[in-house]
Amino acid sequence: MQNESQLRRIGASLIAATGAIHLVLAPEYLGEQAYIGIGFIIGGIAALLIGARLWRTSDQAAWTLGALLSAGMAVGFVISRTIGLPGFHESEWELSGILSVLLEAGFVGCAAAALKRPREAMA
Repeated sequence: MQNESQLRRIGASLIAATGAIHLVLAPEYLGEQAYIGIGFIIGGIAALLIGARLWRTSDQAAWTLGALLSAGMAVGFVISRTIGLPGFHESEWELSGILSVLLEAGFVGCAAAALKRPREAMA
């Protein structure tokens, strides 16, 4: 199905871009607060792996894990700029972070659309 393939490729691109952003920013955050930087590395690698999986085939688990990862990273960004995380509170809403949240929201939207499809359509 052409629409399903396009949705997968868009979703894969969105989450891979998010992963790349997190990996590029990881060294900066490792220097500020090690656990944040490590989270960026783990999240970035996971996002790239999920993107690669979805690029090749539709996978309900990849869509679900990607949506949870994307939502978690977006929430983490907002919390770190509002109430703060343990030992870490950022005051600036950097463009890279806002872009990442938009990409993550886009992926969650794609995942919701993909997961609404009947299981046979996802195979």
